[in-house]
Amino acid sequence: MSDKIQNNFYLLKESVKVLKKSKVIEEEINFKFLKNLLKNKGFKEQSVLPNLSSKYEIQVYYKKTRNPIKWKGFISTIVEQNEEIIKNIDSTSESYVIILFNLSTKKYFASTGGYAHVTIQEIATNDFGLEILSRIIKFDDKALRSSKERNLTGGVQGAIKFFRNDYNLFENESFGNIYNELNASISKDQLINFFGFAKNDLKLGSLCIAKNSFSLKKSISFIELLTLIDKCEKLIKKAPIVEINSIEKISKSNVVLLNDLWEGVQNRIFDNYLNSNNFFSVEIANKDFEKYYYANSTVLTLTINRRKQEIKFDYAIRNIQTVLDEIKNIDSNLSDLKFQTCITTATIETFDENGNVLTSDNLKNHFCTEVSHANKSYFLIERDWFEIRKTFIDKINEQADHFINSNKYNGPQMDKWITGSENDYNSSYFTKPDSLVFDKFTPENIEVCDIMRWDANNIYFYHVKKGFDNSMRDLCSQILIAGRKVIEDSKNSYKFLEKLYDTVTKNNGKSQYSIDAKKHLLKVKKTDFITFIQNRKIVFVLAVLDTSTSVRSLENDIEKFDSNIAKFSLNELSKNMRNLEIDFKILQVEK
Repeated sequence: MSDKIQNNFYLLKESVKVLKKSKVIEEEINFKFLKNLLKNKGFKEQSVLPNLSSKYEIQVYYKKTRNPIKWKGFISTIVEQNEEIIKNIDSTSESYVIILFNLSTKKYFASTGGYAHVTIQEIATNDFGLEILSRIIKFDDKALRSSKERNLTGGVQGAIKFFRNDYNLFENESFGNIYNELNASISKDQLINFFGFAKNDLKLGSLCIAKNSFSLKKSISFIELLTLIDKCEKLIKKAPIVEINSIEKISKSNVVLLNDLWEGVQNRIFDNYLNSNNFFSVEIANKDFEKYYYANSTVLTLTINRRKQEIKFDYAIRNIQTVLDEIKNIDSNLSDLKFQTCITTATIETFDENGNVLTSDNLKNHFCTEVSHANKSYFLIERDWFEIRKTFIDKINEQADHFINSNKYNGPQMDKWITGSENDYNSSYFTKPDSLVFDKFTPENIEVCDIMRWDANNIYFYHVKKGFDNSMRDLCSQILIAGRKVIEDSKNSYKFLEKLYDTVTKNNGKSQYSIDAKKHLLKVKKTDFITFIQNRKIVFVLAVLDTSTSVRSLENDIEKFDSNIAKFSLNELSKNMRNLEIDFKILQVEK
């Protein structure tokens, strides 16, 4: 039996915060803490050989578990009772944890086998293996063999990639990527120089697996494991060569931080409920955002004072203010506790035109917002929390600045925004001969644009937004859906845009706005309307009014705009519109 195996190891946190009897207690991670933790998980301490290391104090824990084999009952209906296949109804799994305490640096490490990694995940530092890798490879090193990753936004929660030829981080970079694991090739020279292997012991290089643990795809002895940990501990003290992750998903095991973040959001929403002047931007969206935005109707279910209320809408709810208005209509004097109970138990369901459920989830799982806590920035994106590091914010600003200044709007001059709502501003274009207004008209639940204008060469689809805040994410999603639909429609004889024309000209709304929209569009024949579009280049324009009292420009002062979610959403939209080959501009409307 070989004394060498492939080993992984973790760097443990210095302390953890735990909830005990509704109190937050910070516990130091030491041998006493680890012994109690592992004992409670069914591990037993084992006696170790003396004098294993002068540098590390070492403890070993072992666990043996018997589990029923699920398929035995099925097989027993097929074979004779005396057959060997059904004699043993249980299987046995064995696991171990090696705790290694560096006597000089006072750092705790753990190496595991079997299923013990599940226990150690709770107290391991995040991205330890990725931090080691960031000190070994360069951004352009052709070292990547595979990755497990996810994106900050989007429907795909995770992806596994295998690279046929070696890739580098630059070639695989996607804005908003979070690497959970990277497999990278390590050369013989790196094994010698970084990890202390003897040249005579190496024939080839190796692969490393970097995640919150670190391991080499190479069988090593226990003494080599100690050397590897020692070398990695020295590596981690050096500055990274490259930053692998500038975003970090907050683990569900980090209970105290998650509670603090949720409490901060809930308190600010409650302040908004008490006083609408304490506006707190929270977008409402489902992780299946296209299904959500295409919804024909929505049911918001609220429980207030033990009474369940179902409020129906003929559109998808887009922001928290809509929910707060409904709660205030029912009871404007809820206590903090009753309000939080209402928010926590509320649900949102959306339906298509046939009454079929499109999406269904708790209200809180629809929240998208940004908060600061302990001098750090965090995004909440549909139930998941992310720490946003300064390098990511710098990249957001850099990319947003590049897009805005590379895609300056040069179409028809837009009026100043004197006062009023988005709809008020859009309605002012009823008086202009070179403009059409489509705000609030949504065939197939798609808002093609708020205002349409044209010049000799271009047709402009304006989406108008008051405020550059977190709700920009919602608008950017709308623009992407609209852009995709219009491009598809241009290849389908403009059937959808004809439907848009009919929706406005055949509407029977009684409001002055509906009457004016119908009257204004009827001045243009349907065939002329389609010709306007058919003979011109399609340009989508995001027209934004900055509601800040300070004077600042998206073109020159992007870093002065607080909402990183807004800037991130703009960057993602610009990339997606470019992929669709749609010309996309941004315009800051003057006050």
